[in-house]
Amino acid sequence: MKEMFLSRGRKFYGYLKKDFLLLVKRRKYLYLFILLPLIIAGLFLFALNPFDYEIDVGVCDFDSSPMSTQAFSGLNGFRPVFLEEENCVDNLILMIKSGEISLGMEIGEGFSQNLENLEQSKIVVYYDNTDIAFANLISWRVDSSLEPFERGIIDSLNSQLKERVSSARSGAEFILEFNSVSGKLEEKVEEIDSDLKSIENMNTEFLVNPIWTDKRPVYNAELKKSSGIAFIFPILALFVILMLSSTSVIYDKKTGFLTRVKSSTSPMVYLFAKIVFFSVLVFAQFLIILLLFMLYGSSYSFSLLGLVELIVFIAIFDSLFGVIIGLVSNNEGIAVLFSLIIAFPLMLISGVFFPIQTLPDAVQYLGKILPLNYQILTSKSVLLFNQGIPNTWMYFAAGLFIVVWWLIKKDKFS
Repeated sequence: MKEMFLSRGRKFYGYLKKDFLLLVKRRKYLYLFILLPLIIAGLFLFALNPFDYEIDVGVCDFDSSPMSTQAFSGLNGFRPVFLEEENCVDNLILMIKSGEISLGMEIGEGFSQNLENLEQSKIVVYYDNTDIAFANLISWRVDSSLEPFERGIIDSLNSQLKERVSSARSGAEFILEFNSVSGKLEEKVEEIDSDLKSIENMNTEFLVNPIWTDKRPVYNAELKKSSGIAFIFPILALFVILMLSSTSVIYDKKTGFLTRVKSSTSPMVYLFAKIVFFSVLVFAQFLIILLLFMLYGSSYSFSLLGLVELIVFIAIFDSLFGVIIGLVSNNEGIAVLFSLIIAFPLMLISGVFFPIQTLPDAVQYLGKILPLNYQILTSKSVLLFNQGIPNTWMYFAAGLFIVVWWLIKKDKFS
């Protein structure tokens, strides 16, 4: 029995040692094993879970009072930008639509007067409701930022109530002890009546919520309902095309097809065929997603030319990045892991699950220059607003094409 346990123990140790040595020997798996948790955990801790951030907010302050200024100076997490009063709201909405600012707020006339009269005041909040993650954040972030200011108003109200009740009581005592001229009595009665009237006319809603934030999207509700496709389509295309294109290159390398391409024809023809093939796949994937959204009740009015340009743009970038992954990978497993390492962090900082506006400045800059964010923005332009795509993407595509062509020409990738 003892010998049997010792034998199984040696086998167990041998199997365990084999797996460890295999992991160390297959260096790319080891690197991916270390890099993936570092990248994902690092993003979550230092970028997606920020302790301190500021969002640019345009302000139209028509009240122009010390109290309205105080309301904005105390907003935690917001950096106010005060605009000129002339056409202020129209300019505010245009700046939100163009992306110059993330949020807009309007304080109307009488804001401070209402608060002083113990009546509820209103702040109108404008936001881009096609930015899904940010729109969800705004539903509570503004209210929570105003909470310290509102708490100060409530504390001030408590003091006022005590003073006015005390004044009313002293006035009543004065009447009871009255032994002076009637003019003095009339003056005191009027003062008591004013204090009691303030208490009587107090808005009960003011006690619960002294400032009402009226949140107004800059686009209609139908557009928000349809906006999800601009995020889902580029992300799914990135995941699928990276893995398909990289594994197809791995297959071409293993079968020797890539070597024959280099010796018999130009790699450019090979790459062009890849791009056309994956453009067809991207288009098919888009039709599936579009059908689901339309069955859900969404509607779109984009041009066919703009759609073709968008699909070609996404297919070129994703397929060429996938070809690079396939060229530097030894097998399909490595290629899939590389695809995940690239696609998953890009998805996290794309603005789908976490608002880009709340990320650290360095991560915001990185997210904006990476392909996925640009693909999402162009998808919104084409699919939601029927706009074209700036032709600057073609220069980046040409540069990426040259890099891939050069890698194929290198012997060690064949």
